[in-house]
Amino acid sequence: MPSTAIIQTAFIGDVVLATPLFEAARVSRPDDRIIAVVRSGCENLLGNNPYVDEIIVWDKRGRDSGIAGVLRLGRRLRERDVDIAIIPHRSLRTALALRLSGAHTRIGFAKGGGALFHTIRVPYCQGVHEVDRNLTLTAVAGWEAKTYKPAIFPDDTDRAAVDEIVNDMGSYCVLAPGSVWMTKRWPVESYGKVGEYFAAKGVKTVISGGASDKDVCSRLAESVDWAVNTCGKLTLRQSAELYGRAVFVLTGDTAPQHIAAAMGSWVFSLFGPTVREFGFWPYSERGVVIEENVTCRPCGIHGHQKCPEGTHICMKSITGEKVIDIICKTRFKM
Repeated sequence: MPSTAIIQTAFIGDVVLATPLFEAARVSRPDDRIIAVVRSGCENLLGNNPYVDEIIVWDKRGRDSGIAGVLRLGRRLRERDVDIAIIPHRSLRTALALRLSGAHTRIGFAKGGGALFHTIRVPYCQGVHEVDRNLTLTAVAGWEAKTYKPAIFPDDTDRAAVDEIVNDMGSYCVLAPGSVWMTKRWPVESYGKVGEYFAAKGVKTVISGGASDKDVCSRLAESVDWAVNTCGKLTLRQSAELYGRAVFVLTGDTAPQHIAAAMGSWVFSLFGPTVREFGFWPYSERGVVIEENVTCRPCGIHGHQKCPEGTHICMKSITGEKVIDIICKTRFKM
């Protein structure tokens, strides 16, 4: 059986935004085996996805690091008779592994170090959403042109895990304060103001984050009465289920905004070092970007670990009062 491979080995949010490609592949190549290649830690997102037949986990920071890992991935894909590969990740290592896989057609963006190894190079369009940008790769492949949206598929086990947390809670919001990029983090005390305000209105707070967010989530939990801290306790699909039931999710320009949007949640995203024009705002009519137009923005496509200006003004200038006002007017029509 011929296979179609879709390779996105960047971050969690990037994998969420690549999920429309799997549906597009299933619709246009129904007889193919659809293979997903993701980095270690992202595989749970694609579990239960009806458009994915196999998930290959590339531990590129661990056992698959270096050239040996590239060769290993190329060999694994060659064994699966990959005919066509869609490569939204602009990575030299990823593109080289696909070149070694023997895939006849390798479609990726013309921008980035891996473009040399693609058989078809597609312009990387600025100012459009990443979902629509990724789908330009499928258009070049001649696949059926439709509007596909990101999707995550929690199962009964995921729902049961969330039931244990929220069944007796009533209405709740989710605050997700973490990010691997420190400059994307809104101050904890500002999140605390939002949590306290809505707690007084009867909307309890659930705090969400990964294992690396333990410190910031713990500090936030201490500042909001009766907050429930789920940091590091839920899988990605369980977090998606949690977000899907929330009255709203408040986070930064990071993975939770994309997970929440994929679940149809109201999501309010705090943008500081990055801007919408990069193409990574919440892909949803219920997604709202909150930002201040300070002169030093943007300072990088990912942000930084330290503010280049030494002020972090892009995030600090977004007040808790402004965020509360926007959420009240947009979500609750207050």
